[in-house]
Amino acid sequence: MFCTECGRQYEGQQCEACRAGTSQLELAGWWKRVGASLIDGIVLLPLLLIVGIALVRSAPIAATLVGFVVEFMYLSLMWTKRNGQTVGAKALGIRVVAADGSPMPVEMAYRRAAVLQLFTAASSMTWILKPLGSVALLLNILWPLWDPQKQTLHDKAAGTIVVVDKN
Repeated sequence: MFCTECGRQYEGQQCEACRAGTSQLELAGWWKRVGASLIDGIVLLPLLLIVGIALVRSAPIAATLVGFVVEFMYLSLMWTKRNGQTVGAKALGIRVVAADGSPMPVEMAYRRAAVLQLFTAASSMTWILKPLGSVALLLNILWPLWDPQKQTLHDKAAGTIVVVDKN
């Protein structure tokens, strides 16, 4: 476990470095997570519209790929450079951390964003993949409702949890 006061790793009931007691992380609720995602969608919408309008007629596949890259970069950069918080997460007082409560390293942020983008991409495919991908994306979104750690499938794949930011 990591101390919420000084950031050092410790075991037991008290941090040896600063003598702070354990404080359990409060897992973020499903509605806060959904709200944060909606806010992030609104933040990304103008940029994605510009990309879409510029490329959709001449290169629709490229427009889709650029959209995925833009969202991937936004998420992974925000999670690693802003204390595990996107604009939406900051607005709703939540953040993403490693499952042990420590800050999320870059590789973990990339994995989390990549798995989320795979679910999104699968739901955007055609033919049989679209309904299967849509079901997978829906399951990913709903998973925290019955998961004891309130994790999505992309949280599980990356080893992350979403917590209430007490700062």
